[in-house]
Amino acid sequence: MIKCMEETWKKLQSKKLEFTLGLVSIESVMISTINGNLRVLRLLCFKWFFPFLLSFASHTIVSGESIKIINWNVLYGFNHHQSVKEGSDWIITKQPDVVAFQELNGIAEEQLEHYSAAWNHPYAITHKETGFPVGLTSREPIQVIERNQKGGHHGYLHCRTYGIHFFVVHFWPGVFFEIDRVMVKVRKLLAKKKNVVILGDFNGCSRKDTDFLKTNATLRKIDFEFVDRVEAAGLVDLVHKHDPSAKVSCPSPITIPKWTATMQELKMKQYRIDFIFTDSGLAENSISGSICLDKEIDTISDHYPVIVELKR
Repeated sequence: MIKCMEETWKKLQSKKLEFTLGLVSIESVMISTINGNLRVLRLLCFKWFFPFLLSFASHTIVSGESIKIINWNVLYGFNHHQSVKEGSDWIITKQPDVVAFQELNGIAEEQLEHYSAAWNHPYAITHKETGFPVGLTSREPIQVIERNQKGGHHGYLHCRTYGIHFFVVHFWPGVFFEIDRVMVKVRKLLAKKKNVVILGDFNGCSRKDTDFLKTNATLRKIDFEFVDRVEAAGLVDLVHKHDPSAKVSCPSPITIPKWTATMQELKMKQYRIDFIFTDSGLAENSISGSICLDKEIDTISDHYPVIVELKR
């Protein structure tokens, strides 16, 4: 614990930050604790000061740096647990700062934390252990705000990391109250000028893809309601902003032959239902947004990962 406090203090010093709490300077508390001079002060620091310091140091946004975010539906826990290593290896190559997942079926939070250590994410959260869990991993500490499991099919996860509120979602087709309850919380955060990201499998399309959908996704039932309700609040689709030609996020050839007969049929089913939306401030300073169609994905999941990079 003492070593952890020393590391936290060094992190604060590296940011050249100086604070006081009441009449006691944080520096004096940390020094006294590290030197072991005052046992009572040490306990006080553990109970009140240390959580404050750790939270602040972890969530302070440093101007000029960037944050790479991946969203990925991983098909029943990385293809029914057959492609965990391949999925992990792919994530490692992308060096993300935050990864959001859908369909972490059969993967407990402790197991996800074990997997995420491979891509240097010591923090991992899931919102439940049964059904179709969603989850988030990060290089920085994650503050869990809500693990919603009630009143909807999959539920959602609301966390904060890198100073940003993340809503990891997996909507059930046509069940629009699932987005409404998320947006109630999002609007309150936007009103307070907080940074917000909504990301996940929407099981719905964007009107920006209408021409593509009419010509290509002829075997799909198209619905725009989920995305409409997000964009009505002013959130921005970063893939469309940076790569408007990207129109396919699923399905991949892994669905042949179980769910799709041929490649020709597959092309008539492909569309974009996986999104990363941000508030307008993050969007304005965003660097990139794309859908990764790497061939190795074809044997890992039926969904292609969405990748964005933000300035922070």
